[in-house]
Amino acid sequence: MHIAGRLALQSPACAVLPQRETGIAPNPDILSFHGCDIVVRHITEHGFEAELSTKLVEGALVRLRLPGAGAMIARVTASRCGHLVADFVNPVSASRLGKTLGMASYSRQVA
Repeated sequence: MHIAGRLALQSPACAVLPQRETGIAPNPDILSFHGCDIVVRHITEHGFEAELSTKLVEGALVRLRLPGAGAMIARVTASRCGHLVADFVNPVSASRLGKTLGMASYSRQVA
């Protein structure tokens, strides 16, 4: 599955690990209100996995915005080079996730 979305930090800027610790220059767009583009690889009612080059601190709050489903707040549980895993603060219903553009065709393929 590949779903395009936007990700922004909901918590302070200290949630981004500095380049000296990661060897990766942080994406400045993730610090803005609108965030940066991401590709969600896997999503459930409880959380998601996505591609993200910027390494975030575990426990940081992020806002995931998906077309059709709106914005959801999640807490980072793992972040390493190119990969982000986060759990939703409040579970997201399957019907809401089904409204995401691209999810309907994915759901039919899985069923």
